[in-house]
Amino acid sequence: MPEKMPAWFLAHGAPSHIMGQQPVIQFWKTLPESLPRSPRAILCLSAHWLTDSPTLSGDTAEPDIQYDFYGFPDELYQYQWPLISDEKVANQLSDNLKSLFQDLQHNPTRELDHGVWVPLSKAWPTPDLPVFQLSLSPDRGALYHVELGQKLAKLREQDVLIIGSGGLVHNLSRLDWKAASGQASGWAEEFMLALETAMAENDIESLCDPWSMPNGRECVPTMEHYLPLLVILGLNQGKALAPFFRDWEFGSLAMHSYITV
Repeated sequence: MPEKMPAWFLAHGAPSHIMGQQPVIQFWKTLPESLPRSPRAILCLSAHWLTDSPTLSGDTAEPDIQYDFYGFPDELYQYQWPLISDEKVANQLSDNLKSLFQDLQHNPTRELDHGVWVPLSKAWPTPDLPVFQLSLSPDRGALYHVELGQKLAKLREQDVLIIGSGGLVHNLSRLDWKAASGQASGWAEEFMLALETAMAENDIESLCDPWSMPNGRECVPTMEHYLPLLVILGLNQGKALAPFFRDWEFGSLAMHSYITV
C-alpha cells in the first residue's frame, strides 16, 4: 500500500520573505524533495482566512493570489505565481469535503492569501498541481480545529498534501529588531519548549489552551496563527508531530515547522 502523503505545519513569516535570504527560505525550497511522490493537489489552511463555516477556494478556472497586506515595497505587489487549474481534481476535492462537512461553503473566486503563496511559491515556483485553500473558523474553538484535521485525514490517502500555515510565537509588538539571526528571546523560547513537550506527549488538552503554557498570552495574543497547528495535530491521529525546521527571527518570531509521522 502506498505511503500516505504527509501533512505539514509551516510558519509562513511575512510577505517580505519572498524577497529575503533567511534560512527558512532555503527550507521552503527543499519541501518537494521531502515528499514520497508528487501530490495530486495541495490544500492549505492559512491564518489569514477566517470564516464562520468551512469554506473552499481555488476551485476556479483562473486561480490567483491576493496582496492582503500594506506598507511593503512595491515589488511585492507585482509578484506573480502562475497557478494552474484542474477541474477534475477540484470536483473530487469538493465532493470529498462536502461528505465531511455538511455546512461546507464555496468561494471559488477568493484569491489565495500570503499565508499560502509566500512559502509555497518558493517550494513550487511554477506549480504543476492545483492549490486550494480551506478556511479556519476561530469562533468554533480550538478543539474544532483538531477535529477538523481528523476529518481531513482521509485525504492523505488520496495524495492530497495538507498544509497548515501560521506561526506559533506571533506577537509583532514584541519583535526585537536587533536580535541576531537564530537567537530567541527567553520568554518565547520557554513557551516553545513547553509547546513541544505537549506535542511530544500528545497532550491535546494543553495544546488546545496555549494560554495555559508559560508566557502563552504573550506568545499567542490571538489564536488565528496558532490554529493551523491544531489541524495538523488532528491529521496525525494521535501521533506526535516531528520537528521539520526550527529557527528564530527578531528574537521571537518562531519559524518552526512540523510534519506528521
